[in-house]
This record gives sequence, structure tokens and C-alpha cells, in this order.
Amino acid sequence: MAKGTNRPAYAVRAKTGRKDESDRDIFVTVGAAWPFGSGEGFNVRINMLPVNFDGLLMLVPPKEE
Repeated sequence: MAKGTNRPAYAVRAKTGRKDESDRDIFVTVGAAWPFGSGEGFNVRINMLPVNFDGLLMLVPPKEE
């Protein structure tokens, strides 16, 4: 995985353990995931975790810029 050379397949989002005004869980983007160059699976890079991280991560398609 060459850093910064290709768009990630997924954004890694972390559940913060907090809720918004509509009582929905708040997630923040904490990293990215790219498919392996060969074979099945993903390389995942985590850049940070929220202070009140509850252990839940999810992979979602990255938002279009």
C-alpha cells in the first residue's frame, strides 16, 4: 500500500459513545482501508481514536469530495 497514491475503498469510522440531539450515535472518521494488492482482505490505517471510544469501528464508502 503506497501511502497517498490511491483513494481508499472505505473510510474507518469509530463510535464515540455519545449521542446527537436526535439521540443517534455519533461516529467520527479515524482512518481508511484499502484492498490487498493480491488476495482477499484489507489494509486498515487508524490515525486516531476518540477519547470516549466504545470499541465499535465500521467501514463505509468514503464520501465524494
